[in-house]
Amino acid sequence: GGPAPPPPRPAPGKSGKRAGFGARPPGGCGVPGEGIGRRPRGDGGRQTAVFGRRLRQRLKRRTPAAAMLCPGLPQLFFLVKFLVEAAVAESSFRLPAPQNVTIVSYNFQNILKWSPVTGINSSAVSYRVEYRTTSYHGWEEVTPRNFTKLQYNFTNDIREFTEVILRIRTEQGELESDWVETPPFRARIQTVLGPPREINATVEANSILISYKAPFDNNSGSFAFLYVISYWEKSTNNNLPSSDKVEVVNTTSTQCKFKNLMEMTEYCFHIRAVLPEKDLSGLLSGIYCAKTSLTEATRTLLITLPFIIAVAVVIIIFFCLMGIQKHQNIIKSLWRPPLTIPLHYEEDLQNPQMTVAREFKNCAGEDHWDSVSVISSVEQNPAVTNSTDGNNQEGHLLETDELQ
Repeated sequence: GGPAPPPPRPAPGKSGKRAGFGARPPGGCGVPGEGIGRRPRGDGGRQTAVFGRRLRQRLKRRTPAAAMLCPGLPQLFFLVKFLVEAAVAESSFRLPAPQNVTIVSYNFQNILKWSPVTGINSSAVSYRVEYRTTSYHGWEEVTPRNFTKLQYNFTNDIREFTEVILRIRTEQGELESDWVETPPFRARIQTVLGPPREINATVEANSILISYKAPFDNNSGSFAFLYVISYWEKSTNNNLPSSDKVEVVNTTSTQCKFKNLMEMTEYCFHIRAVLPEKDLSGLLSGIYCAKTSLTEATRTLLITLPFIIAVAVVIIIFFCLMGIQKHQNIIKSLWRPPLTIPLHYEEDLQNPQMTVAREFKNCAGEDHWDSVSVISSVEQNPAVTNSTDGNNQEGHLLETDELQ
């Protein structure tokens, strides 16, 4: 019925796990060095050796789970160091920045382009674009803020006469890349002005009517275009002629008519659009060609000319026949050779000392010759006229005498 006796004290050399220097109390974590502040009993040197041996055994048989739940000072130090280094590494890790960042501006349509970037674990990334003017250092975000396309059209964000700088970076969750900035850009002087559109050529006899449209829709009328049209006569080699053979026309209209061209000739032309107030010259259009046709007057002449020629030929032939019929004798005399004695015979007959006359006299006694004389007038012998009334002869009379 009295109080319980006290528990027996362990022997000095056999203290066990719960006694002696470095013993682990119930529920303790067994941290190495725990109990160092307690003064050992008995032989101090022997207990110190026992403490070191037990400490080494305890570290060897401790499981990883227990080490994580109840780490010792060295393990806790290395764990904290690893976590700090991991946090620093994560905070210093950055995504690749976009590459080939360029601005393409065509007909005042301004587009920022770049090459794609691959995120961690080949995951998709988004891009963030900001811009500012050269006169202001504050950056403004574009909307939408994050997008996955590889280009951004900032035409509506910035006016053509404003000089701006754009920058872009890659984002994936909490990770991001460095900013990449573009050089200063001003659309008014750096855009590429295209050629006129919908060019059409209509032939009207010896004229060509050219119609076209502006390089882009100018509904607001804020752009005043000047069109430079060059045209020339097409050559056989299809090359551009020399400058002295090219005619240049400047006009603000969207139609131009070339008049008084050569008929049935092919002409070629090209057009360039210019903005004089912005000192901006556009690209040349392609080469267009058209061939002129005949005018109405030329066509009428070609149709009536054969008929006129045929009528003229018939009239000429008719008058020729009439002239031949009327002047037949004259024509015969013109076509008949002249009845003249050859010159050498005439000279012989005119020579009074011809031997032929003497020969005629010498032979007169041998043969009988008739002497014939020609009377030019019938009035000298009216008797002969009476004997020849029944004949239709001219007034010639032949009188024959017998020669002695």
